[in-house]
Amino acid sequence: MKRSLFAALAAGAFLALSAVQVAAQTEADQLKNLKPAKYVFLFIGDGMSLPQRMMAEEFSRSTTGKGLTINAMPQQSYSKTSSASNFITDSAASGTAIACGEKTNNGRIGMDAEGKKNLESVAEVAKKNGRAIGILTSITINHATPASFYAHNVSRDNYYDIGLDLVKSGFEYFGGGGLQGNRSGDNDIYKIAEKAGYTVAYKDEVPKVDLKKADKLFVRGHNGQLPYAIDKPADEWGLAEYTQQCIDFLMLKNKPFFVMVEGGNIDHHGHSNDAGSSLRETMEMDRAVSVIMDFAKKHPNDTLVVVTGDHETGGLTLGFANTQYESSIYLLGNQKCSSDEFKNKVNRLADSILGPRRFGPPGRNNNNQNNQDNAEEKTIKFDDIKPLITENFGLVFDNQEAPRGNNANVNLRSADNNARRKLNLVLSKSEQDRIEEAFNRQFPNGKRAGGGGDAVANTVVAIFDNKCSVGWTSGAHTALPVDTSAYGVNSNVFYGMYENSDIAKKLKAIVSVPVK
Repeated sequence: MKRSLFAALAAGAFLALSAVQVAAQTEADQLKNLKPAKYVFLFIGDGMSLPQRMMAEEFSRSTTGKGLTINAMPQQSYSKTSSASNFITDSAASGTAIACGEKTNNGRIGMDAEGKKNLESVAEVAKKNGRAIGILTSITINHATPASFYAHNVSRDNYYDIGLDLVKSGFEYFGGGGLQGNRSGDNDIYKIAEKAGYTVAYKDEVPKVDLKKADKLFVRGHNGQLPYAIDKPADEWGLAEYTQQCIDFLMLKNKPFFVMVEGGNIDHHGHSNDAGSSLRETMEMDRAVSVIMDFAKKHPNDTLVVVTGDHETGGLTLGFANTQYESSIYLLGNQKCSSDEFKNKVNRLADSILGPRRFGPPGRNNNNQNNQDNAEEKTIKFDDIKPLITENFGLVFDNQEAPRGNNANVNLRSADNNARRKLNLVLSKSEQDRIEEAFNRQFPNGKRAGGGGDAVANTVVAIFDNKCSVGWTSGAHTALPVDTSAYGVNSNVFYGMYENSDIAKKLKAIVSVPVK
């Protein structure tokens, strides 16, 4: 009996080992038999894992009847995200793994774990093999994820040096957000870029750039990150428009190309536990993917599209204890602005009631001092702030009606959506008490607390998310694996569960295949 059991265990171990060997052999064979892919696109949602994608999917289906493009891709797999130094990665280590194919320590950009050796990115390999390169992001262009494709630095915080690496790379297109940590005068990186042959355009100049006359482009909508998708003016360019410009420009080069596009603000809203803003950033990146998918359909035998995330942020959960099995993600459509912008609105309302904030010692002007003193005699009341909360989140206090006619709630699955919206967004006594307590902390005795504070906004967003059946477990990154989706030429090599560093290994092999 013991021998039979031993034999069975040995046979099972052998079969398991054989399966691993077969899988490894299959992937090796696939990488040996790659087809030429003329146009290769990599999308990275910073802070985007399965919960972020499925929240945006549910919201999109509930409000438009259509799901996300990225979730409809035929090849779906999972990538593990840990860094060389931590089970929970930061964006520098994960960006480097995805870009370069090797795990590194948190904080490193394009360098090994010891910080002694530069790692070659897929973009650098692609350029070496005759491809044009485009790097785009909705955040600052020298932030960790985009930097991992062109820079080499022991610290992600050395923004200026990373910006110099950007110029040194010679990549044909940089677009989206501007530089972080730039300097002035002759050390201004934009000026250095111009001297290196880049056409540098800012804001309204960007759509007017003559692509045929430019050798290399460095275009940005802002000096910092682009506006959040939920706050973005309708006439301002987002990630999709920059992506379209990048394609139009690189197609003029008459050579194969590699493009990396980052949806960077998903991460920010994960850190601030702001579900309504997060899903709109995911949908904004999905809009950019749709631009590429339209391109891919015109070049079906030449295009590969890969979509992944660098890590999950916030510990997002699609469900909340008080909502049990009810899902009300569609109610996130009642949110009209980001949590950051709502904080600004709260402070502007306080300023309008209390007068301008005084940031220094009283001035010598007596009239001005009298005005300040009179302003300080005024107080802001909890009732003053209730209409602002209802206007921006649809939350209903006692003796208030639920807002109606919200365009974001068109085509909801419930025929009686007005009744459901009113029922679900009515604040309970305990929820109202929580908001009032936060108000009293931020405005004790109707005055401003020292240092301001954002207690009201943080509490309102937390309660609103929970009422929409969304929860959060962290204000930082988590170790959840991320989805990796693929479409087009060689997409079959993206399957199973693998390390995020394997994405770069696969892409390096693909961009190294000669293209006519």
